[in-house]
This record gives sequence, C-alpha cells and structure tokens, in this order.
Amino acid sequence: MAQRILHLDMDAFYASVEVLDDPKLAGKPLLVGGRGPRAVVAACSYEARKFGVHSAMPMRRARKLCRKAVVVKPRMDRYRDVSELIFQYVCEEAPLVERMSVDEAYLDISHKTRTDAEALELGKRLKKEIRGRFGLICSIGIAPCKFAAKIASDIEKPDALVLVSEKDLLSFLAPLSVECIPGVGKIGLKKLQAIGVRTIADLRSQHRGTLTALFGRWGMRMYDFARGIDPRPVVTEREQKSLGTELTFDEDVRDWETLCSTLEHQSARLAAVLRETKRQASTVMLKVRYANFEEVKRQQSFATPLQDAREIRDVAQELLKRTEADMRPVRLLGIAVSGFQEPQQPGELPLFEQ
Repeated sequence: MAQRILHLDMDAFYASVEVLDDPKLAGKPLLVGGRGPRAVVAACSYEARKFGVHSAMPMRRARKLCRKAVVVKPRMDRYRDVSELIFQYVCEEAPLVERMSVDEAYLDISHKTRTDAEALELGKRLKKEIRGRFGLICSIGIAPCKFAAKIASDIEKPDALVLVSEKDLLSFLAPLSVECIPGVGKIGLKKLQAIGVRTIADLRSQHRGTLTALFGRWGMRMYDFARGIDPRPVVTEREQKSLGTELTFDEDVRDWETLCSTLEHQSARLAAVLRETKRQASTVMLKVRYANFEEVKRQQSFATPLQDAREIRDVAQELLKRTEADMRPVRLLGIAVSGFQEPQQPGELPLFEQ
C-alpha cells in the first residue's frame, strides 16, 4: 500500500486564538509578543504580514513597519489548551498522528483512505470540523511523503487544501523554487543559485557530490527530496527523551539582543510544556547554526532539575556566550531540554549529582 501523509498546519495560530477570544481584533494587523526593548514577534496575523512583518522579527522593527498594529502578550497556556482540544478531535478521525508543535502535525492516513479522492474528503472534513468546532482555520497538504505534504500545506496558505498524488509528485515539485524545501534559507538559496539551481527540477539535475560539498549531510537530504524521496514514517508512540524548539530566521541575525529575545521566547514555550506534562529537565542544550551552515551545540546539566522559564533562559543565554554568535551571523537558533524527571516531593534528594 502506498504511503499517504497529511500535514495539518493551523494558520497564524497564536494570532487566530487571540481573535477568537476577542472578536474586536478581527481584520486588524495583530502582533503577538512582548513590548520590551528586546521583544520579538512570536506570531502575527495575515493582515500584519502584508506590511512585511514576520515571526522572530524584533518588535521595534515590526511596529515601525506596521504602525497601526495591535500588540498582545503571548498566552502559551491558552494556545496549548486550544491545541489539545483540536488534536483530540484529529486523533478521533485519524489516530496515526505525530504532533510537531502546538499548531502542526503529520497524519499517516494510508490505511484510513484507499484513494486520493477519499484522502481529499478526509481533508475537507477536518477543515470543516476545525472551523465549526473551534472557530479556526487550517491548511492541509496531502502527499506520498512528509516533506511534500508540508510543502503542499504551505503553497496556498491560508485555508489551503492541496493533494499531490504519487504519480504527480515529481511534476508537482519540479517547477517550485528550492526555497520551498524545508531548511533552505536565504544563504542556502544563494549557494544554490550560484550553481544555477533555482527550481527543484534544477536541483534534481545536480550530482550528489556537488550538494554534499556545499551543504554536508543536508546536501544528501536535499538530493533525495528533489527526487520525492522521504522515507520518514509518522511516529505516533515513542519515549520522548528530549523536548526542543528552534527557529530558522528569515534573515541571518547579527544582533545579540534579538538572539537573546528569541531564547527568552523559546524558553517560555519549553517551560509551558514542562509544566503541562509535570516534568523537570536536568539538561539544557543550545543549538546554533551559522550562515555557512556550520552547526555548534553547547549543553549544561544540573543535579537540581529545571522547570522555570527564567532558569532555562538564563542557562541558554550563558551557553550562547560560549559560541561565536556575537561575531558571526546566525541563521538558526534553538533550545532543547532533556534528562526528564518527575517533580521532587518536599524532602526528596536528587537521584544523582553531576
């Protein structure tokens, strides 16, 4: 049986939940984020995006681009509550679900739908029910593999429903810009354009060795993606050994305050999940990918586990100081926590010292 993957992505999720709770915000350019001097945009409505605003942009710059924007403070607990309700319903329709974040998931619908027509009907039903039950819109892409399904969900946003059949996969990918491939940022695009690669069809004509020389192991993945090859399964049950969040910036970042603000937002997201799942983490890891795709990781472990956002942020920012982020442009920044433990009861001692 051919694999059929559905990628579900809630459109402008944080901003949409804010409009759901306060209908007066509907139709207005909305920015979700802090107001401090180091604040960044956590999310923005499509009305705000028309002014060139995007997530991870410094809030000061976003407000200059969109002077009529309404700024609201993120409410991570509220977003997570809404997400839980949505995915409870989604799992009823298609139990093989791999959640990637509060607003994104892959569904393996290979056994649920025998034909593309049935898959399309399932996509329509999901969109209709999510709008009707929760007042929110989503975009859905359906394809024979994960990366193509993700591209399909993004290509006609918002409120998209795009199905790519197995026989049409290569022709669907061929004319698309290589920017559509997840992970190809502005620096990667410039490298590809320098060797005459602008579309996925162009990429398909490149030798594996050429791409590996330019991008390392990621070049091998790009070589396969160009040919519609992505064997990654939808993983529904696994012991979660780590929890992380990362962001690929639209433009390489050289500003230290922006990096620190991004870490603050990411720490808050991780802390919210730890609280919700009643866990603490004994290790914090920082990942930095520079503009040339070189990647470094720094981590620190503790005898007393962490759960507080400020503690995670402080550790991450100290780890950032052990990189060259203050001297080299950064294209990706991320934090992960691991070494999970249940919260200690009063009087208990740590299980180990490090």
